[in-house]
Amino acid sequence: MTRPAVDIVICTGGRFDMLEKCLISIYANATIPITITVIDDGSDKEKKFKYPHLFNGTYKSENVLKFTTRRNEVAKGFSSASNYGASMGKAPIICFMNDDIELKEGYFTGLDKVMKDETIGICGAKLLFPESSVDKRRPGGKVQHIGVALNVVANAVHPLVGWSADNKRTCKSREVLGVTGALFAIRRDLFRTCGGFDMIYGKGYWEDIDLCLKVRGLGHKVLVDTNLQAYHYTGASSEIDKSFAKDFQKNAAIFRSRWANTGLLIADDWTY
Repeated sequence: MTRPAVDIVICTGGRFDMLEKCLISIYANATIPITITVIDDGSDKEKKFKYPHLFNGTYKSENVLKFTTRRNEVAKGFSSASNYGASMGKAPIICFMNDDIELKEGYFTGLDKVMKDETIGICGAKLLFPESSVDKRRPGGKVQHIGVALNVVANAVHPLVGWSADNKRTCKSREVLGVTGALFAIRRDLFRTCGGFDMIYGKGYWEDIDLCLKVRGLGHKVLVDTNLQAYHYTGASSEIDKSFAKDFQKNAAIFRSRWANTGLLIADDWTY
């Protein structure tokens, strides 16, 4: 019996138009055995009824071994929903993916190759703004994420946002402080050892970087491989649930108090 190499966990709060693109891209790029688990985190039921094909296994690929959906009647947030989804699989690698991610060709083939290096605990990707974007804050086809860094006042920043995806500085794969929870892969045993995403961060913000520091503290690398690429429509979840923004500063304070004296918080945005 074929065993999955990667379990994909997608949390959605109701941006089903985005989820549709996300799922299509997964099935189109499923070059290794995978499973997909979609956690509906308290979405609007009436809106969901307009997208039944997203939850009934309409899409097909011989490498998608299992497609599962579960629903939280009340939104519990990214950490809770992601931990729930992760608990449902057994593959050695878990890939967490926002519903507003659209994978580019070669993602899974490349990820499988990267994770053969046992020193790598987490692998993130180069994320780009969608080509169709006309928002000046989200310039189409330009870089949105090549890692998360710290500036001199300990704020987490995305270096080189808006730069060309072909610039040599945005094409450098490297170890990083952390990666965005929008798309990354982690070894299941490490995820379990770290206790998953910490529930103290509530609905979201900083729980992804917190997990990255835990993994680094255990002696494993957090890597961004810029050969792994996807489009990311940023902020889709917060467009539905406005409470996300209220948690940012509170969670930032929790994060800084936890990690301030560990020696792992080093200003590194200038290195990009």
